[in-house]
Amino acid sequence: MASRKGRAGGNVSPTRKPARAEPREALVNEAVPRERVAIGVVGAGKIAERHVLAYKQLGVTDLYLFDVDPVVRAARSTEWQVEAVDDLDTLLGLPGIAAVDVCTPTSFHAPYAIRALEARKHVFCEKPLCLSTREGKEIEAAATAACRIVMVGYLYRFHPAFQFVKSLLEERTIGDPYLALVRLGGRGSAAAWKHTVGQGAGAMGEMMAHMIDLATWYFGSIDEVDPLWNATLLPSREIGSEVVPASAEDISIVRLRAGEVQILVESDLATPSYMQHIDIQGSNGSIFSSILHYLPTVVYCKEQRGIYGAGNSVYTFQQENLFVDELGYFLDAIAGAPHTVNLLQDSMHIVEVLERIQGMTASHYPPSEAVH
Repeated sequence: MASRKGRAGGNVSPTRKPARAEPREALVNEAVPRERVAIGVVGAGKIAERHVLAYKQLGVTDLYLFDVDPVVRAARSTEWQVEAVDDLDTLLGLPGIAAVDVCTPTSFHAPYAIRALEARKHVFCEKPLCLSTREGKEIEAAATAACRIVMVGYLYRFHPAFQFVKSLLEERTIGDPYLALVRLGGRGSAAAWKHTVGQGAGAMGEMMAHMIDLATWYFGSIDEVDPLWNATLLPSREIGSEVVPASAEDISIVRLRAGEVQILVESDLATPSYMQHIDIQGSNGSIFSSILHYLPTVVYCKEQRGIYGAGNSVYTFQQENLFVDELGYFLDAIAGAPHTVNLLQDSMHIVEVLERIQGMTASHYPPSEAVH
């Protein structure tokens, strides 16, 4: 079996880096060289730890941490060996802070992102961007006014296997795609808020958002949404030493349409061992792939296309630290490199699709608590 490896965006080949389009002028003002960058991380949960470790691996030494819980903040500051700050204003006022990395529950993404943008900081935000299209428009307005980048953590786009799939689709190796089956399942139980209605989590916010983003990257904007099944399979969760009730859905199945492609997406927080894969059918064949290194990427062609002969071509991909890949890309972008992956408009479309699936408007969401 062959092995391939690539980088984010565009066509992928073993010997050629993908081409990138030129960035929008408004988003490259006041570029920040990586050797001088300082990052403020907001939130001190598991995802924040992964971000901190990735920044350190990327050579960022000036890292600052804020969390509304002073006990958690102090403990994580010691554990992660980063400097803690007592409030958001102090964080935003620190000299050299170029960007704020928002790693909070989704209900707090918009207020923290907007505060950071008003202080003229770039923003990296965990997915999904926010709870509603209304909040998304407020973030977009703040980003435009500040001439700053807002990038959301849709890291599946950075996996070499999925970049390879992207190149196959662009080269029409399997002809015209007409059906995609997409699955992402995890165990859940990481935090109580992720199983609570109104926090922007559940199977949709935690898992499906990633797969919708992957689908739009491959096939374009979502034109049609058909929710098939949402349920809470596990009504209680053991989190730490406590058993807590679960009100958010832990499984969701939807049918989407992007152009001529029908897409069936299953996402859940009820799979004991993480599982992910995609299966795309086209007029000249099919593609199966996964983020999991022990699952192969299989390209099947009815008729030869380029280097791909009739029949199966099987590839394997190594494990990848996607946090390093996506945050390295973000650091390059705020340093002035072309920014073409995970654009704010892309992430706003995902919020719109999720909102349509959930059958909600902004008025259904509980108001966020004050940002301290």
